[in-house]
Amino acid sequence: MKQLLYYLVIAFVVSSCGSNTNRITVASHKADCVGVAPQKCLLIKTGASTDREYVYSEIEGFDYEEGYEYELDIKEVEVKDPPADASSVRYVLANEISKTPKTSEGLPFEIVTKQLYQWGGRVLEVTNEDVGMGAAAGKMSVVVVKLHVTHATADIMKPGDIIYCELVPSPRVMPVEGREYVFKARSAYPAHAKGVYFLETDVMDLVV
Repeated sequence: MKQLLYYLVIAFVVSSCGSNTNRITVASHKADCVGVAPQKCLLIKTGASTDREYVYSEIEGFDYEEGYEYELDIKEVEVKDPPADASSVRYVLANEISKTPKTSEGLPFEIVTKQLYQWGGRVLEVTNEDVGMGAAAGKMSVVVVKLHVTHATADIMKPGDIIYCELVPSPRVMPVEGREYVFKARSAYPAHAKGVYFLETDVMDLVV
C-alpha cells in the first residue's frame, strides 16, 4: 500500500511539472501582428491586469469565435528544445469560464470589426471635424454625425442611445438635422472619448 501511494505521489509531481495555470480574458477581436510572418493574434489580459498581451500561438482545445469575450483557465506548458522559430510555451485550455457576446473595451484603434453594423437614427447634429494628428493636423476633415438611435441590430448600442459616426467621403444621402435615416458601418472605434463611435459610415433614406 505504501509503495502504491509512493508511485501515485511521484506521478502527480511529474504531471504537474513544467505547467502553470492562469485565468485570462480573451478580447472579442484579434489584432494584426507579425511572428514568423504576418498573422492575427489573440489579445489577452491575465488575472487582474489591465494590460493586453499578444498571443502568437493558438490555445489548444479552445474554439475561438470573433465577437465574443472569453474568460478562460489555461495551462502554460513548457516545451523542451523548441525549434528556433517556435514558442517555448504551449497554451492548453483547462476550462472555459464564460463566453459573452460583446465588443471588448479598450481595444487598439487599428482593430476593425468584420461585422456590418446597421441601425436607424434621428440626426441631432452634423459637423465637419479635423481628425488629422501631428503633421496631418488641419488636413483631414470628415463629416461627423451625432444621432439618437431608434432601432439597432448590434449589442454595441440600443434604442435611445446617443452615438457618433464618421461618414464615408460620398454617402448615398447627406443627412440633415432632425431627419431619420438608416446607417451602415463596417468598423467601430470601441474606446473613443465620445462613447460609441463608428467609422466609414454610409447613409440611406428610410424605406417607407
